[in-house]
Amino acid sequence: MITAQQLLVKDVPVLQAHDDPQKALNMMDNAHLVHLPVVESGKFIGLVSEDELLDQETQTDTLAPQLVKVSVLPNVHILDILKVAGERHLSVIPVVDHQDVYLGSITLNHLVEKLNEMQGGTQKGGIIVLEMWAQDYTLQQIARIVEENDGKILSTSIAPGEGGKIELHLKVNLSDLNPIIQSLERFSYHIKASYMEREYNEDLQRRYDELMRFLNI
Repeated sequence: MITAQQLLVKDVPVLQAHDDPQKALNMMDNAHLVHLPVVESGKFIGLVSEDELLDQETQTDTLAPQLVKVSVLPNVHILDILKVAGERHLSVIPVVDHQDVYLGSITLNHLVEKLNEMQGGTQKGGIIVLEMWAQDYTLQQIARIVEENDGKILSTSIAPGEGGKIELHLKVNLSDLNPIIQSLERFSYHIKASYMEREYNEDLQRRYDELMRFLNI
């Protein structure tokens, strides 16, 4: 299990509440981040964002009025960290203990890289996307079909599909997906999409680049 404690990065700059907003903006620019943690006497007191600092209506001589108190504990699972980052649109997620002692931070960039590893993105293979009703989802049968074609499922994920259905994304360890696809179709599974290794890697890189451009990191 990957937790916040295992995802800490050492090169996230730390600010103090009395720091000048321009100094904070310069540090964000140098670190290619749009958030930075603010720490006083070893304790986390909040996050400051680039948007807040650039808002002339909230511009002050210090950072304190613009801080947002959001952080995670060291034992929080990586998927819960992703949820916090997504809900709050964070480029940095501070990690604290139960006494708000600052332990370090996780960058969204590093978080995405680890999630990619979890989903088998660094291993060779291809992707098959199945669309089905939730009540028809049986991983045991799907895994058996894959294994009968000399394949192994490296990772799975489920996303909402069209018309109330679900999409099951399978990462398998084979580059040639055709035998597996043909077998799945014989069992009446609907193949919504498939990506051979090169196509998958190119699509993954494109999506990653789009995410980074969206976050302006």
